[in-house]
Amino acid sequence: MAIVQISVVPLGVSGTSLSSYVARAVKVLQESSLSYQLTAMGTIISGDLDDIWDVLKRMHESCFDLDAPRVLTQIKIDDRRDKAGTPEQKIRSVMEKLSDESI
Repeated sequence: MAIVQISVVPLGVSGTSLSSYVARAVKVLQESSLSYQLTAMGTIISGDLDDIWDVLKRMHESCFDLDAPRVLTQIKIDDRRDKAGTPEQKIRSVMEKLSDESI
């Protein structure tokens, strides 16, 4: 299972608010069967990497659908194959280590 973080930023649009573009990209994600978590600075998606690739492209393209002349998309991929992981599990692992007094 892969965990991916994506941030889609339209460039050359009028105004400073980007929420309508973000909403359009998240709508693409909502229409998929992938698990995701929206954050203030990006969106975290988990699932099969082949399924995620298709959605990432459609999220990127969604800004062009709203007439953005340019789109900057940043993607981080954690593709761990030795065992399944979730975003929640990754956070839990760090929190457990924080309680360890030897750190």
